[in-house]
Amino acid sequence: MSPICLWIKNARSIALPQSALPCLTAVVLCIGQEGFIWWLAFPVFLGICAAHLGMNLADDYFDFKHDSRVRSDLSSTSIRARMEKCHYLKREGDVATSEPKANISQLGWAVVAFLGFAALMGGVAFFAQWLIHGWQAAMGIVIYAVAGLIVGINYSGKPLELGYHGLGELVIGLMFGPINMLGVQTALTGVPFTWQMLCMSIGIGCMVTNIVYVHSVMEVNADAELGKMTFARLLKSKATMIIFIGIFAIMPFVMLGLGIALSWWSPWYLLTIATLPMSVFLIHSTRLFAYGLPRNDTPHWWMGPMGDWKGYKQAGIDWFLYRWLLARNICTYFCLILIVVHICLRVIG
Repeated sequence: MSPICLWIKNARSIALPQSALPCLTAVVLCIGQEGFIWWLAFPVFLGICAAHLGMNLADDYFDFKHDSRVRSDLSSTSIRARMEKCHYLKREGDVATSEPKANISQLGWAVVAFLGFAALMGGVAFFAQWLIHGWQAAMGIVIYAVAGLIVGINYSGKPLELGYHGLGELVIGLMFGPINMLGVQTALTGVPFTWQMLCMSIGIGCMVTNIVYVHSVMEVNADAELGKMTFARLLKSKATMIIFIGIFAIMPFVMLGLGIALSWWSPWYLLTIATLPMSVFLIHSTRLFAYGLPRNDTPHWWMGPMGDWKGYKQAGIDWFLYRWLLARNICTYFCLILIVVHICLRVIG
């Protein structure tokens, strides 16, 4: 495997849809807006993906600095611990293996490389907007880029270390929702803010938050054993945890209904309600899990793709992936329906 592919894998590229889908949704929603520059969608999309990978590696960097112990040695009950997030890094006492491992310095340079590429792609949009729409439009790109950098670094880095104070899930929702989607709109149209995009980005940001937050609810006891603070641990009571699962799951439909009521969007956007039963089931299923009530974690066709379920069961992680994959599929389908509806409306009208 080439070094670039290896670092992309280390950066947990499997999580890219969490930023790529909101980005792509924002790109499509910008079609038809005044000032839309279609070809900027390519560098903007690549820049968002590179920034996401860079921030994942930055999280590893600060996490490793914070505690370099092997996670699988810390807790046998935590799926996230068993996955050994920083498995590719050398630790004291590691024995030599055929698989080469990186040191913390190499990780630092990888962070710089990914974020540098993201900055380069942002620079393309910056100069294009400056030439076409003026410096005010270009400065909007800088504002969102800097905001994303500050919030992203402080996810696990100093001085705020938000993730260590139980705010990591909310940071992810903010990053991949409003900062991501409003930034994309600014880069493509030169318009730094609209209520329509803010409304939609809050809804989608809540869906992304739930993908991560459902982890915290399922692993609240294991995280307590590890000393890891999450939003679920911050809430303490199971009832409150489930309430927030519901808030994050239902908020996208509230935002969507608000936008349609204000005539921002076509009623055809209501086709996204097809994902509402999945959201309601996610709330119900997570409640059963949190309270230790009888449940049947069997995937159904309407839940979307669930990967190698037989393999997951053999590995003993089916209980974890059942709700995680459902939360991911809800966000995926919601965004894809928005994209298809908007494109069809543009073609027809």
